[in-house]
Amino acid sequence: LSQVVYHEHALNYDSIANETMKLAIHLKVWPVAFEQGSQLMGYYLDSLIQPKRALAIFDDLKPKVTELKDEQQLGTYYLNGSNAHYFLRDYGKSLDLANMALPLLKKSDNQTLLSKCFFRLGGIHAKLSNYDQAHSYYFESLKIDESLQDERGVAVNLEKIGEIYLLTSDYEKAESNFHKAIATYTKLNDGKGIIFNYTNLGASYQKRNNCEEALKYYQAGLDMATKIDLKRSQSLFLGNIGSCNRRLGNYDVSLDYLFRALDLKLELGRLGSAAHSCNDIAETYIKLDRYDLAKQYALKAIGYAKGNNLNQERYAYYVLSQCNAQLGENKAAYENLQRFNTLQDSIYNIQKIARINEMRIMYETEKRDLRLKAQESDIAFLNERNTVKNQYIAFGSIGLLSLFGFIILVRSRNKEKQRKQLQEQFARDLLKSQEDERTRIAKDLHDSVGQQLTLIKQKSQNVQQMELSDLTHNALEEVRSISRGLYPALLKQLGLTASIEQLVLEYDEETELFFSIELSPIDDAFDEMESLNFYRFIQEALNNAIKHSQAKAISVDVSRTQSLIVAKINDNGVGFNVQDGNNQNSLGLKTLYERIRILNGTLLIESIKGKGTMLTAKIKLTS
Repeated sequence: LSQVVYHEHALNYDSIANETMKLAIHLKVWPVAFEQGSQLMGYYLDSLIQPKRALAIFDDLKPKVTELKDEQQLGTYYLNGSNAHYFLRDYGKSLDLANMALPLLKKSDNQTLLSKCFFRLGGIHAKLSNYDQAHSYYFESLKIDESLQDERGVAVNLEKIGEIYLLTSDYEKAESNFHKAIATYTKLNDGKGIIFNYTNLGASYQKRNNCEEALKYYQAGLDMATKIDLKRSQSLFLGNIGSCNRRLGNYDVSLDYLFRALDLKLELGRLGSAAHSCNDIAETYIKLDRYDLAKQYALKAIGYAKGNNLNQERYAYYVLSQCNAQLGENKAAYENLQRFNTLQDSIYNIQKIARINEMRIMYETEKRDLRLKAQESDIAFLNERNTVKNQYIAFGSIGLLSLFGFIILVRSRNKEKQRKQLQEQFARDLLKSQEDERTRIAKDLHDSVGQQLTLIKQKSQNVQQMELSDLTHNALEEVRSISRGLYPALLKQLGLTASIEQLVLEYDEETELFFSIELSPIDDAFDEMESLNFYRFIQEALNNAIKHSQAKAISVDVSRTQSLIVAKINDNGVGFNVQDGNNQNSLGLKTLYERIRILNGTLLIESIKGKGTMLTAKIKLTS
């Protein structure tokens, strides 16, 4: 009965399959139990998009997995479990289960299941930014689907391979795969597949600054989305067409498409995306010197973005401050620029503060090295005294050599433990004093130098000294950037989770790298000092990757369980030799290790030359 009603949603397939599975478990008919369970998991994943219910079935069958002897059924069970974890963004568990499924499915005769397993492994590695492995697995899936003449499977794999090339900036190969996917989707009369690949092609050409070519594919996608009434896709294409036309200087055309995109997004209730369109409209009006209209849409962007899209809200305040300045509303311009700065306090602007920051780091490094040398000297002196004392005891107590040897061993261990505790306390105090000094300097820059520069700027504007006003404005922006780099005020205002997300978003905007982020809520995991320490670890790790890795993509994954936080930062750069003495003794790596150790955690750095670097920090949470 469950097989008959599988495709009939109105006949409650899932309740019938559940009863069948439970009865099979009760009767210990394990092949039927796992067959029904696997089909039910697939139903929840593919038809109802309910991965949590699929995972519940997986957990129900898990205690009985040793009873199952059929390798294909067992492989299918693990593959469905991997799919459930993938949809829930638990890529670590998804990878483990897919790796368990793969050797079992290789032994079976079911090539369709094997192709699906390769495809899932490709998706997991793409999410983890392991693009070489993702490409390899997608290609294995593609070869099987070609041999099976599974045209839909071929199209999906071509699309995914194209996306990997797009992420790694190999645009020609990306476009070639997207064209092949479109040809197959066209043969299958699959409008959604065609539309998605038109989007990819447009994005590829737009990244190459070839807006004319991008427009062709965005327009073709819009026509097809309109024909089959996919309103969400229509709104995206309209916005992309508007953005491309602004780049090309076609401002009236740009506004027409952007207004249409805005209306559709509001109709769909997509307020965060609507804020994006309002910002695009405001920027287009600025190009037309219509600052009054630009101001109206910047204000609308702020209204739509609040609570929906922090990044668009931040950018809207910047656009609004530009409009205020051009309209002579200097006080409002200053206030909105302050709001913009407040929302992006966690930005670590490498280009603007590099010179001053390097000098500051050198100064702090020299101070810390001097303190460490002084401490090492004290420790050496204490060790020397202990050695002499132990020698006197040894010479004076020959008859009790064994007993005193035991006592000395215990005392030596205690001394070593105390020495390590002293070193740890020193490191904590040093990092705290460093943060205190950063905060003090940031406050001085903001309250003293910043206010004086603002006053100079206003006075120069009053006497029409525009060149002096521009120079003062640039100096003021640099001082504010330095201040924000020294102390992330956003950490107190929005919390640790939002601050890390904002940090990664700003790096994504300000560099040519591709960033991805998976972030679990961790605001309540640390106290104020620990939160700052963890934020600094993420910031310094990303800064190191940007400066040294020559990577094209960086991923940040922070996950949390009841007792553990795991932070993974992965890049696909040039890598380095972790065992090299110069690298091990570098200040950057030492600081990263120290920050995690203070948080009662461990840090593992894995790097392969030519393939990239993975930082894995595991921090135990106290009750």
